[in-house]
Amino acid sequence: MPAITRMLAATCAAAAAGAALTGCTGDDSGDESAPLLAPVVTTSAAAEPFSDLSGAQLMKRAEQDMRDSGAMTIESKGTEDGAPLHTKEAITDSGKCVAAADSDGMSFQIIGVSATEAYLKADKEFWIENGGAGAAGRLAGKWVKLPAAEISDSGMQDMCDLDSAMDEASADDDESTFTKQAPVELDGKQVVPIVEDSSDGTTTIYVSTGDTPYIVKSVIADGDSPEVDVFSDFGKPPHIVAPPRALTIDPGDLGGNPGGGGLHI
Repeated sequence: MPAITRMLAATCAAAAAGAALTGCTGDDSGDESAPLLAPVVTTSAAAEPFSDLSGAQLMKRAEQDMRDSGAMTIESKGTEDGAPLHTKEAITDSGKCVAAADSDGMSFQIIGVSATEAYLKADKEFWIENGGAGAAGRLAGKWVKLPAAEISDSGMQDMCDLDSAMDEASADDDESTFTKQAPVELDGKQVVPIVEDSSDGTTTIYVSTGDTPYIVKSVIADGDSPEVDVFSDFGKPPHIVAPPRALTIDPGDLGGNPGGGGLHI
């Protein structure tokens, strides 16, 4: 499921786009201690779950159940351009989402209220890197309303929409092979490992057992960009609303074009 990496990278791409959408010109360029799931240990089972399904069939079923859940949270730890990257994102089938990321000493948050309404809040280091000292002075720690046209151009609405995210995550399935392995125990719960081999490398995927199997973890251990993704809170959409107006900066208020021209700092 390497495509999930590209989906998560959209979180950072959207934030970088946010710097561009607000017109910040310059160089192009969660909680890190949050625990991930415990290591896998083997366990015996009286009956092997999903014994009638192949690895590919189980993947397809799990992906469909994730899509049908209506909401999920994804936490990812890996690297981007050689720097540590930690992202956490909650996405829904309504297109609302919240996301946060820490990378290379910079952090930001995104609130997506609809396909045309989203907000970005980033720290001083983010704005210095993406917009310079002027941008940092005006925008650090504040919610910036992103122009609707630029939200569309960045593809951010696809990042926030569960169906679109799952389309992206499963885009390479037909070109991959999936090998189902014996059940193991992960964080005290039984899961079924599936090893995916694709042109992007090898990914180990862990699927929960029960009536509605979900992918709960994926691990890319080889290559130059190892990554761990954890999936949780299926069917639990967070309460997502726009930040208070008093704490929000609109591009139009700073001389930009609110329809898409952005700020000019």
